[in-house]
Amino acid sequence: MSPQTHEFAQFHSARKGNMRLETADNCWIVPSHYGIWIPAHMEHTVWALDNVYLESLDIETELLDDSISMCQAVTISDVAKELIHHAAETIPELYEEHGNDGKLVSVLLDIIFNLPQVDFVLPWPKNPVLNDMCHTILESPGAEHYIEFWSAKVGMSTRNFSRKFKCETGLSFGLWKQKMRIFESVIMLKQNKSVTTIALEMGYSSTAAFSYSFKTILGVPPTEYSGQS
Repeated sequence: MSPQTHEFAQFHSARKGNMRLETADNCWIVPSHYGIWIPAHMEHTVWALDNVYLESLDIETELLDDSISMCQAVTISDVAKELIHHAAETIPELYEEHGNDGKLVSVLLDIIFNLPQVDFVLPWPKNPVLNDMCHTILESPGAEHYIEFWSAKVGMSTRNFSRKFKCETGLSFGLWKQKMRIFESVIMLKQNKSVTTIALEMGYSSTAAFSYSFKTILGVPPTEYSGQS
């Protein structure tokens, strides 16, 4: 899939299904009932991970809150979800700013500007070799991915690899892998897979170990993300 840019800022709401969004610097997961801000002119690629029902708003940059200067994943409230659906289905591209449609858009913007952010972002290394490595690891998140293997694979000592990786991403290689696995597990939870199944597929020795890792990264147990609620 080719990267794309837009003249307007975009707000994507995943009403159903799960997706991944990538920029040059970061990767975001966007599970069902979550959303993501994409600033204007930002090159990005969107991947549908299953059957996605996506609703999008194109927003002129002069209407944006000053804080919307980079991609941000957010939790979609029930009110926001229904207003986004109504706006996407009924409000024309050229609406009367001072009419009823304009009033609704004003309320909608106030709501979505204040949706709580979620830390569903995984940084990419800028180094091309390490960047390619991370994309390869993402294809098999449940594998062990030993640091000794990958440091040798990219032609570095383990010490230099650790230093370079943390400099490039701000995370140790171990923490990067942990976040990657937990973010992938959120998608699996939204696909109604059991905690035990996910723990095994993500390479954890037990459900308890997986749950502890999940809570360490996201602050809540995996049951908070299960199903489509």
